[in-house]
Order: sequence, then C-alpha cells, then structure tokens
Amino acid sequence: MQLSTIASTVDTQTPWMGGAVSTSGVRLLGAYDALFREGDETTGFYEILSGAVRAYKIFPDGRRQIVAFGFAGDIVGFGHGETYRFDCDALTMTRVRAIHKSSLLRAMRERPELAEKLLKVAGDEVANMQDLSILLCRKTAIERMASFLLSMAGRTTSDMVPLPMCRADIADYLGLTIETVSRNMTRLRAMRVIDLPNRGNFVVRDMDRLRLLAQCDGNMH
Repeated sequence: MQLSTIASTVDTQTPWMGGAVSTSGVRLLGAYDALFREGDETTGFYEILSGAVRAYKIFPDGRRQIVAFGFAGDIVGFGHGETYRFDCDALTMTRVRAIHKSSLLRAMRERPELAEKLLKVAGDEVANMQDLSILLCRKTAIERMASFLLSMAGRTTSDMVPLPMCRADIADYLGLTIETVSRNMTRLRAMRVIDLPNRGNFVVRDMDRLRLLAQCDGNMH
C-alpha cells in the first residue's frame, strides 16, 4: 500500500462550509491508501471531493465490520473523540480535503450558523448508525441486499449505478458471507428487480419492488 500524497499544499477553503474554514490542501489517495487508522489522534475531519472510502473495525480474531462507505460530498472522521475509532481507507482513486479541528472551532465562534451544519452532519451519522443496526439485527439477507442497493441507487440519477466496493466489502457491511451476497444479487436479477451488466455496476429495473423488499415486505420474497 503506497502512502497518500499531497495534491496541493496551498491553503484552500472548503465549499461545504461556505468558505468559512481554511484547510491545508487536498490529499490524493490511491485505492486502499489509508486516510486514518484506529487510534490516530483526531486532528479534524475530511470532506470527500471525489472517489469513495470505507470505514471499518478489525476485531482481535480477524473479523471485519464495515461501518460506513463515504462518497463525494460526504464528511468522514466526524464524532470520533480524541482518537479515531475506526480505520478508513480509499476504495478507488480519491481526493479529500482536510478540515482541521482548530480552524473549525475558530470559525464556529465567528459564525455560529456553522453549528447548524455540524448538527446536520451529526444527525446524519446517528441516523446512518441506526439504519445499520436495524439492517444487521432484523432484516433477512435479501432485505439487506435490497436496502444496500436502494441506498446506492439514491446517490445517482444515472440508470447505471456504480459499485466501487467489492463483494467482500458489501458482505462485511451487511453482516453476510460473500457467497450470500452473490447469491442474493443473482436472485434479485432473476426476480427482474435489477440487472448486473458488469461486476462494478448495476441497473435498477423495478424501483418499486426494490423499495418494498428493503422495507421488509415478506410478500415480495
């Protein structure tokens, strides 16, 4: 794994904060380059400009749980306390902008309305964790797959929905085996809910049925 490089060392300002928070450049990450590691000091958080990342926890016995995927426009590294609680690395060539904690605190004192934006980020984090908890605890395998594909489809207006993560990543996010992920994607294709034109993309053929499956409608199985 190569170390990440600095694409720009000139101070820039993040559009996410409306130009209120200065940053220290854009980092360019290759696939599987680390953005941060569990236990690293939390110096701030990151705005994803392009590409995709995954955040995950490795357990002592070697098992892995992916807790989130991040895409362009997302903020990662928020709410980790004094040190990062998870590992985070890039899935593809990714550009991120670092937003330093000290700069953010100073900007919040000068512009209190920034606190509203941070509250939204925090609220989204809580909602995402609640959704993941329900998915892992209560949903069947095909319902988990439908929920995941529905969330990915919601990120684009294109008919062709990219899947930058591999089947193992999807399995470790949904709490399934790789074989179960592949089997249920094939099942959704046989049900004419999705098409799988290639390994890195899918197409939704029946959005209503995908939504019903994601909502745990047992009659749709």
